[in-house]
Amino acid sequence: MIRGHVPLRTCVVCNTNTDRRDLIRLVRSRDGSVEIDNTNKMPGRGAYLCRRQICWGSALKKNRLEHKLRGRLSTEGWLALKDFAQHVT
Repeated sequence: MIRGHVPLRTCVVCNTNTDRRDLIRLVRSRDGSVEIDNTNKMPGRGAYLCRRQICWGSALKKNRLEHKLRGRLSTEGWLALKDFAQHVT
């Protein structure tokens, strides 16, 4: 079966270009909250991360997410991302 256009996105940590469906999208909404976008369709500023622990650890340590999402992460948002990062495979 021939697939049409495959949208590529880049991980904010390792800069690997891959299929959008293989990455996890994080979204900062207008109210400043950061959520994990399972549908890849939520409105707001988005950033993509690989499903590797190394990328998640580096993104949370070096504030790369705050830079890419153009805003500060709240404490509860930060804790939710750390909890999600522990279960990423």
